[in-house]
Amino acid sequence: MVTLRKFYIFANNKKIINLNMKKLTASVFLVVVSSSFALVKAQDSTKIKTQDISEVIITGPMNIKKKIDQQTSSAAVINNAELTQANNQNAVQSLTGKVAGLNISQTNSSVNGTFDIKIRSSKTLTGSTTPLIVIDGVKSTAAIFQQLPSDMIESQTILKGMQAAALYGSDGVNGAIIVTTRKGTSGKKVRITLNSGVEFENIAFVPTRQKKYGQGWYGERIHVENGAWGPAYSDPAYAGQELPVGIPLYDVDGDGQISINGNNGNYPLNDITASKYFKDAPLDKDNVKNFFQTGTALTNSLTIASGDANAYSALSLTRQDREFIVMDDTSKKTTAMFKGGFKKDKWTLDGVATITSISTKQTNGDIYPTLLHTASEIDPTAWKDFNNNDRAYTWNMYYSNPYWHIKHNRANSKSTIINGTVNLSYKLNDHITISDNGSVQYVVGDGLAYRDAYSGTSEGIAGVAAITSAYSQNNSISRVIYNDFMVDFDYDLTSDLNLKFLAGFNTQENYTKITSAGGSILNIPGIYTVWNVSTPTQPYNLSNARTLFRKNGLFGNLDLAYKDYLNFNATIRGDWSSKFLNSNSSFSSDYQYWYPSFGVSFNVKNAFLKEVNPQALSRFVVKGSWTRVGGDDPIGAYSIEDTAVLGAGYPYASGPLSFVNNASPTAFDVKPQFITSVEFNLGLGFFKDRLTLDVNAFQNDTKDLITFQTTSSASGINFKRINVGQIRSRGIEIELGATPIKTSDFRWDLRASYYADTQEVLELPDGQDEVALYSAGNVGIYAIKGEKYPVIKGTGYIRDPQGRIVIDQATGDPLYSNKFIELGNANPKYVLTFNTNLKYKNWGLYASMDFRTGHKLFAESMQRLAWGGYLESSAEFDRTQGGYVIPNSVYLNSAGQYVANTSIKSGGTSYADLPSYYGGVYQNIAENFVIDATAFKVRELGINYTLGKDTAKSIGIEGLTFGVYARNPFRVFSKENKGYVDPETSVGSGSNVYGVASQSQYPTTRVIGFNTVINF
Repeated sequence: MVTLRKFYIFANNKKIINLNMKKLTASVFLVVVSSSFALVKAQDSTKIKTQDISEVIITGPMNIKKKIDQQTSSAAVINNAELTQANNQNAVQSLTGKVAGLNISQTNSSVNGTFDIKIRSSKTLTGSTTPLIVIDGVKSTAAIFQQLPSDMIESQTILKGMQAAALYGSDGVNGAIIVTTRKGTSGKKVRITLNSGVEFENIAFVPTRQKKYGQGWYGERIHVENGAWGPAYSDPAYAGQELPVGIPLYDVDGDGQISINGNNGNYPLNDITASKYFKDAPLDKDNVKNFFQTGTALTNSLTIASGDANAYSALSLTRQDREFIVMDDTSKKTTAMFKGGFKKDKWTLDGVATITSISTKQTNGDIYPTLLHTASEIDPTAWKDFNNNDRAYTWNMYYSNPYWHIKHNRANSKSTIINGTVNLSYKLNDHITISDNGSVQYVVGDGLAYRDAYSGTSEGIAGVAAITSAYSQNNSISRVIYNDFMVDFDYDLTSDLNLKFLAGFNTQENYTKITSAGGSILNIPGIYTVWNVSTPTQPYNLSNARTLFRKNGLFGNLDLAYKDYLNFNATIRGDWSSKFLNSNSSFSSDYQYWYPSFGVSFNVKNAFLKEVNPQALSRFVVKGSWTRVGGDDPIGAYSIEDTAVLGAGYPYASGPLSFVNNASPTAFDVKPQFITSVEFNLGLGFFKDRLTLDVNAFQNDTKDLITFQTTSSASGINFKRINVGQIRSRGIEIELGATPIKTSDFRWDLRASYYADTQEVLELPDGQDEVALYSAGNVGIYAIKGEKYPVIKGTGYIRDPQGRIVIDQATGDPLYSNKFIELGNANPKYVLTFNTNLKYKNWGLYASMDFRTGHKLFAESMQRLAWGGYLESSAEFDRTQGGYVIPNSVYLNSAGQYVANTSIKSGGTSYADLPSYYGGVYQNIAENFVIDATAFKVRELGINYTLGKDTAKSIGIEGLTFGVYARNPFRVFSKENKGYVDPETSVGSGSNVYGVASQSQYPTTRVIGFNTVINF
């Protein structure tokens, strides 16, 4: 903030305002370099408007522009004001809750979290579900999109259907997000915008855990255990006593005492902290949450922009420094972007150059599960500075000290993303334009991870495991070349009929190179290099992989517009993909595939109802489209001829590597899979569009589905990718927009949506009833023939014909299936979104929220809490008396009859039986941990104030806006989900693997931030 203040004073100096362009540029450059500010164009976030039906959107290559009602398939536009209203610098995350049918899920919750993007329903089982990302007219990637600061984006068009996206090739089969970055300002005046913000991030929730029983096992107080199977806090045998916590300590100073938190000699040799049991004593209910610190993010951005009708330029730099909720985990990101263009005679040139540098430092340890297995009387922060965090074990002997991991188990990475785009066009005459759009993306990554050794011998207690040192390093290079050469024709065939035709040739090349090395046991502690590794890890940490993939395509786009109410669109594209190329292929037909699309938009209002008062009916549009798109996903480069892979120590248990048969090959004769989509749209507007309604319905059919076929284990092949299968998805979207109040001083805009879809497997390979999309332990995600997917399957209770749980009469243990059973569907039945924006004079207030329900989720953290005695339900009965009677349970008597159980306990008859029951029988039944995934979330909430123009000019600036905002401030989950997991988290990215939430994910956070925007 000091830097901002210095710049503010400097910028208001009268001399700088009167400097010529060269001096001004030089002065600002010096300020930017010395201050590490970033350059972005910012807007008053209160200027949020409802979607204008006459708004022009980008729909295809060469920046094909159409009005929304001329577009023949559904699309949505998110402008910069909506995107940046809560100052979210992650362009992907800022879309959450703003578009019907667009789902954003977090797949990694570290300091540089990653997100999964899906538009509508899935069109594949085992391939990618990520939509195509197009930035400034050329293909990009989701990774680059995520690193693009939201402030740099002018608008985003979400192409939900496949028709328009088909022009970009098979990559557009999952829809497309068309991103347009900012240009210079109109007029020759130089505009400078400074945006500075600070955010504070905290844990939103942690799992509810029982607070009645403390550290121990089998009902005994054992101070080195990682479970909460100890005596009750109210047990009079322990009340008021000082009890040791954790493993015995060695003598640090040689004086017979140990030191902790700077206090020397205050604790006996075998005590770490003075924990006490008090009857009804208040416990620290947030001992897990207290481990996490308040994270901060400082974002500064600056934009210099100028231009007129013939030329423009904009220079942007962005700097973000983030400290995560985990101590010492940091991320630094710097982005520089220059965008410029000009028109000269018949030539038009636009260019964008962007470079992003990201540096991340984070712990590589499994911290969160360790914290969840910390009894509620233990304060983990007591070990924050203990022995300089050089003790790997503290409050238990099984899970290592998370503070030790923070210091000694690290993963550091650096990446540089360089992206250059050039759009050049020549207007041959009034009807023909020739253009070429090209881009090069270059990503360089450098990462290393290390873990220091820990002998464990100094602990003085049997069972403390030694920790082996390890090191790994990877370097990667990714290069994507993309180019469209196009000829555009624009003719008025008659006074009422316009024809536009675009023909083009596309070429793209994807190259990646990954080199990695590593192993265990460092010869010299603290030296993190490959040569210091004594035992290289084979084969996975030793790699030198190169991948090259090319695709060429021919495409055409035809638009016919009759008067102002009838629009027809047709596209055709043919692709040649090297993924289908093998030693027997030719260039011609073996890997060539064509696919078309057709669509019509009919404006009923303009055709027949022009005389109707717009106060009564201002819009009436119907649309329909049919699209067929071919694709090479999920085939990988070289996978057709990838018949042998490197085995680990084959044919010996250790020793030299050799090649073995690929257990999951791709068929030699595999061909493209094709998706056919039919879509219908209805758009209505009333009261001059102050009330709008849009309804979209679609059906997608995938044939020749590329998926897994299981084979006999005797063949040595686990499964094979072939073209057998068919899936279908259907969905509906209903979007309602309203402006209830609109005066000169006050405006209130509302937008709500309803989205629902189903995904069904129609056919699978012969003799196969299901495909495993994900499997881990006693649970998995499946696609089952004849059913909606994805389905959660796992071990479940055996029940009688009335649905009652069957127990073993002798042991009381419930009976459960060894074979997986269906436990629920992971796809929401429907999703509701709601956005509201109010503006009163210079004040603005906004909120964004959504609700989803009708689906299930497997909570891995809940399963692990059950094992450790932390489930709240495991403390609802008196543990000293053993287990509990399962409600609505039965047993089978000697006569073969089911008898209602009223007295036989599950979990044994003594406290000592419970850990084995919960850690064995109960934990092994996946059904116990499949919960209702219903969730209501307030995504964004904020208020801002904009200084009046006259007041701003009186202090020497053009504009000033202050904002306070929150992201994820409130949420409500189902009663079953007691904070065990955020229903949106997922173990997979870009796939159908959702419905399982890993316990290794950090808990969800909430953000409160403040930002200031100054215009000069």
